Amino acid sequence: MADPSHWSLVDCIAIVSDAHKKTGSTEGHALASSSPLQAARLADTPRRLEICRKAILSCDFDLLASIVELDSDMMHAVMMTSNPGLHYWMPASLEIMQAVRAWRQEGISACYTVDAGPNIHVLCIEKHMQEVGRRLRKFAGVKKVLQARVGGPARLVEEP
Repeated sequence: MADPSHWSLVDCIAIVSDAHKKTGSTEGHALASSSPLQAARLADTPRRLEICRKAILSCDFDLLASIVELDSDMMHAVMMTSNPGLHYWMPASLEIMQAVRAWRQEGISACYTVDAGPNIHVLCIEKHMQEVGRRLRKFAGVKKVLQARVGGPARLVEEP
């Protein structure tokens, strides 16, 4: 879609739990169809994907934030309403999600997405990376913060 140098985004990952999940991602995916929200989520996927593409190609952080957070929240809504429901968020997860929205109001270009667990990925522009990392480390429930820049295309890595 775009060269890695197109937009200097960074993923600051707040690790709030490094424990293995009771229900793994593969099993969670299989449960998604039991959620009454999954069909609507799937039907809306092309629209969200197009908005995401537009945001990335135009380097529109506010647009990117709106769609990234919506997609994350929708995925977790499906997980929570599956049978059985999967509830992975921890108190620190929610605190960070709320804080990131407040940071954006302060002028920090950051948004959250949550993996299929409790850990929070805070996407930000590179100039805010240090500040976002510093703020994330202040949360009582954060064990560590990892940071990763945009990479190149996917490639096969062979083990030695």
